[in-house]
Amino acid sequence: MTYPRLFSIIVIFAVSTFLALPAFAPEIGTNDFRLTHMGSTDGDTDFSPFQPAIAYNSTDNEFLVVWRSDDDTGGLVNDENEVFGQRLNADTGAAVGARFRISDMGPDGDDAYDAVAPAVAYNSTDNEFLVVWRGDDNTGSLVNGEFEIFGQLLEADGSEQGSDFRISDMGSTDGSTSYSGDSPSVAYNSTANEYLVVWKGDDDTAPLVDGEDEIFGQRLNAAGVEQGGDFRISDMGPNGDGNYDAAKPDVTYNSTDNEYLVVWHGDDNTGSLVNGELEIFGQRISATGGE
Repeated sequence: MTYPRLFSIIVIFAVSTFLALPAFAPEIGTNDFRLTHMGSTDGDTDFSPFQPAIAYNSTDNEFLVVWRSDDDTGGLVNDENEVFGQRLNADTGAAVGARFRISDMGPDGDDAYDAVAPAVAYNSTDNEFLVVWRGDDNTGSLVNGEFEIFGQLLEADGSEQGSDFRISDMGSTDGSTSYSGDSPSVAYNSTANEYLVVWKGDDDTAPLVDGEDEIFGQRLNAAGVEQGGDFRISDMGPNGDGNYDAAKPDVTYNSTDNEYLVVWHGDDNTGSLVNGELEIFGQRISATGGE
């Protein structure tokens, strides 16, 4: 057989095989199944969930879905956003138990305090979850409108381990609404049995100034105890210049090299970049919190 003929046969076989493949990944089970039931009755547009996040529980073969929403049960009122969760059977997608509330920002019944932008990670060592979010609370010396990053540890069945706890410390002192944490993400470190939480923060720790958003991180052990303090990860533009920002971080853990990769979209002036030219940036982080 000549080479041109053999090549033609190979091409025809490859094309035929490609055309025989499905054009999209086949769906499994029920089409577009509903997960949430916010508000005491359907047909009411006042109660709506947003910003879902999900983690897989490899021990129990379940998913945990979390989201932020307003609700009218358990003392909550319209426009009072909190974080909720629902466990799902991974084989069927069926709900496991009832939906449950996770966050507790401010007094119940007061829509001035909110929890938004949740993220979740699964701890395979202790069979638990860490849920984090951006919250406006009145605990300690915090004031209304002073957003920080909070967290809640959950058992695999959704029950809480202790209470909400604060993770971020933006601004040199509490009591100012000028400094805040936003857009948290979380990854679990299976080697050290700890978490890394990252977020976009507006801080005034020198040489940063108000309105200059950068990415920050905080290590937590499996009990939710901080390992060291907040640390800065991104360096967008000159320090002290609020025209350059980092936002929308995400983080994952590399178990082979025992390190993290943090990514974000940023406005920088390095190389030939100019102000307002957003690109994606990243930073590798050692498991001990250093770059």
